[in-house]
Amino acid sequence: MPPKSLIFGTTFVLVHFALVAPFVPLVNIFPASLGALSMSSMALSLILAARWRVVDRLMGGPDKSYGAHRWLGFFALAGALGHWATAETFGAGVVPLLAESGESVGWYAAMGLLMLTCAAMVRAIPYHVWKASHMLMGPVFLLAAYHTFFVASPLSVGVAPWTLMAAVSAVGLLAWGQTLLRKFELSRLVTVENAVPFDGGMDVTFRSDKPLPAFRPGQFATIAHNWARAEAHPFTIAGGDETSRRFVIRAAGDWTDEFVTTVTAGDQFRLGRGVGRFLPQVQSTRTEQLWVAGGVGVTPFMAALERMEPDSNARVNLIYCIRSRETAGAMADVEHHAARLPQVDLYVLNDIEGDRLTPARLTQIMRDMSMDAQVYLCGPEGLKLMVTSAWETLGKTGRIHSERFDFRGAYGLTDLIYIGRPALEAARNWMAGRKEMADAASGT
Repeated sequence: MPPKSLIFGTTFVLVHFALVAPFVPLVNIFPASLGALSMSSMALSLILAARWRVVDRLMGGPDKSYGAHRWLGFFALAGALGHWATAETFGAGVVPLLAESGESVGWYAAMGLLMLTCAAMVRAIPYHVWKASHMLMGPVFLLAAYHTFFVASPLSVGVAPWTLMAAVSAVGLLAWGQTLLRKFELSRLVTVENAVPFDGGMDVTFRSDKPLPAFRPGQFATIAHNWARAEAHPFTIAGGDETSRRFVIRAAGDWTDEFVTTVTAGDQFRLGRGVGRFLPQVQSTRTEQLWVAGGVGVTPFMAALERMEPDSNARVNLIYCIRSRETAGAMADVEHHAARLPQVDLYVLNDIEGDRLTPARLTQIMRDMSMDAQVYLCGPEGLKLMVTSAWETLGKTGRIHSERFDFRGAYGLTDLIYIGRPALEAARNWMAGRKEMADAASGT
């Protein structure tokens, strides 16, 4: 976990304790603060899931929103379980007749949140099953809201924490409604014009009878089958004009496996609008840039290359890491654009040929770049880590741009292990210390 994320997360938790503490008795501070943490985390998760453009922009892009959404889910679960384990009824409640039912509903909300969070972390569950189950977070939030505002609680109606929770909960419910309505959002009907297979994937171009919404190079769009309630999957746009969109899709799951093996020219799909904040600079007034792609991570740069015109302004270095030419979709197009654009220097590194990206080679390419050059990364985490480390070691000040769209694996079991390791180590040391003290006392 990056230090900034750890600091932000810790601050987010402590703020709830600071807000709640002045308004409840000392004995109720811990359970009341955890309850507030759970409610606000669920509400904010729903707000992020609604994908309002202004929220995505403030977060720095949809991928940042998805990452924050996952962490808020963990906070919501931890807060709910901690609150459920420690809370006790206090007073008569806003509506005394509903206080008892509010307590029972809280238990169902906590258990529902636990089951749905666990389901989100188990990658063995098929994507469409997980996605359908995840929509139940809205009803779980309704149960939690009922518990929060009708159970016998030490928080008085109208005090600052109560008012803030009510406001955030109202916005969260509005966001959930927006998410449900988006299921009925009109998407564009498109037809497969070309489907060119490559080893492990498919290079597919869709054509529409009517103009499609404009997109910017680097953005992604959703693709869904043309039937009722078909699940939509996001893919980075690899190119296109007013009536077409191109995607290079690698088989990496149940949906994509089925897609790349069955799609043929003439098939019809539903296409969403282009969204996202990963936007390589293509205009002539751009700054110097380093583009680093791994496998199908080249797709945003394909769209950028297609949009660029030849010039002699700031240079663009494109490092394209592939396993082999056979597994690299649209390699010929990347090389064609690199030859067409004098401002682009292309480095193709082929694993099969033993030509891999190393820290030394990466540093050699970066060294002559300007201090404020911009870096755009699209590839596996190991590649991103190598580039980021080399960039920081050279003391470059330019921003590093990257996106992460592993929706189910953005954070999961490994992150929980990372978070829990210090606690486990502390418990182990404590137990070892207790054993040493017992042994010393017994003389053994």
